[in-house]
Amino acid sequence: MRVRVISRINAALAALLALVLILLAIVLLGGNKVLPWKTPAEKRVDAFGDVQAAATRSVLAFLDVDYQHMDDKAMTMESLSTGPFKKEYAATAVELKAAAQRAKAVSTGDIRYVGVNSLAGSTAKALVAADAVVENTATKGQKATRACPHDGARCHQYRFVVTMQRTGGTWKLADLAGAS
Repeated sequence: MRVRVISRINAALAALLALVLILLAIVLLGGNKVLPWKTPAEKRVDAFGDVQAAATRSVLAFLDVDYQHMDDKAMTMESLSTGPFKKEYAATAVELKAAAQRAKAVSTGDIRYVGVNSLAGSTAKALVAADAVVENTATKGQKATRACPHDGARCHQYRFVVTMQRTGGTWKLADLAGAS
């Protein structure tokens, strides 16, 4: 009888040890992402990353113009924005579409850098450096240069101060201003 009890205790200890080793392996492989808690510093780092990603998406959508798909571009931009910026963008969307179609404009953005400058509550400010390659009827004759290695296009460098607002658990573009 005593041998059976010791066998059961040994089996239970072996199972417990196996479970601990499996959990340790999961934590070592998955890092802090698999733990059920986060420190305040980890939460702040995650929030900065979320703002950075949302600012990147928003500025890319803002710079993304294709005269053949302006309705889709406008819907995307409006879905990524909130507050006064969303209202201003919606108010100018018809004019923007008409101008893009007249000029047969296509613009593609590239984000160089996004730095979150401040984050307090549900508002964040970020600095965004972006480039855009713009093609339209006025750029057809442009030759590639060192500054703009694209035939038939102009290259622009932008620096924006972006205000992001958290609404419904998502960061959205609340303001976009040029920076010098």
